Amino acid sequence: MAVWGSLKVSGGKQGVAPVSQSTRFSETLTAALGNRKNKYKDVSKDLNTYINKEEEEKTIAAAPFNVNRIKTMMQKVIRSQFIIRDEDGDLVKWVYNPDKNLEMSQKIAKSIKDRIRGYNYSRYRIVSICSIVEKDGQGVHYKMKYIMDPYLDNYIQYAHDMAKIWIISTVILVHKD
Repeated sequence: MAVWGSLKVSGGKQGVAPVSQSTRFSETLTAALGNRKNKYKDVSKDLNTYINKEEEEKTIAAAPFNVNRIKTMMQKVIRSQFIIRDEDGDLVKWVYNPDKNLEMSQKIAKSIKDRIRGYNYSRYRIVSICSIVEKDGQGVHYKMKYIMDPYLDNYIQYAHDMAKIWIISTVILVHKD
């Protein structure tokens, strides 16, 4: 037992020499704690290992749609819009017409959206955007901004390059829940 003024501290094992007056309280406490066996297991190492294993395993949720399948479907829809036949059944070359540009863009976007709805992604909101841009020596800067859940939401973009025009089609699938 060590005495510091009015404070009495007992510590150590039996047979240990008494602590001198010059020894500090923290030193005796450290010595006493160091000699006893640890009742509690150090869980920090195991906890970190468990957390790291969780992160290495699969993602929290996975989107049920196949990006390559949707992109192939978009490509087929866009190509089929430009197969135009006259009354005799002969192929007619499609020429860029700014007056019909809006109508053609809406038609492509709607047909892509309808095809994706046929895949029955009932928990997803489907947004389809299509732009037809004439190549006239200018560049195209296409930018979107929205909030996505990295595990469940995704977008697919397909750019079709023709001699005189670009057709840029984008489909965004956003999880509803």
